[in-house]
Amino acid sequence: MLANDIVLDDVSGDDVTYRLFKQDSTGTSRIDLATNLVAPAIMSIRHSLQGKGEDAVDRHLVQFTRTINDASGTPRTLTVNVTIAIPRASVITATIVKDQVANAIDFLADGQIASLATTANLDALMRGES
Repeated sequence: MLANDIVLDDVSGDDVTYRLFKQDSTGTSRIDLATNLVAPAIMSIRHSLQGKGEDAVDRHLVQFTRTINDASGTPRTLTVNVTIAIPRASVITATIVKDQVANAIDFLADGQIASLATTANLDALMRGES
């Protein structure tokens, strides 16, 4: 199980703490402690399985949503999803998955990531932890 509090950096390098507030059989939801339920920033982790045997695929979703009310009080929600779909076939190794995730992160960081310092959270995600 991942920690109840997960601390991540924002674009400025400031810490953002997401605290566990909901857990069920499919995953968890955490809220940014600097927000509230009226205008929340939520981090959700979900897991699912599709198919059987060698055709089975484990799907892991990490989702960030941020809701802000506009001038008229209408909530507007931004969503960022990262889904990793991993076939259970033995040809797809954990190293291949980590390399592809590193490629995606490096792309989003404009090529500024030389390597992943640790893959502890990614390992936990691939084990179905939330």
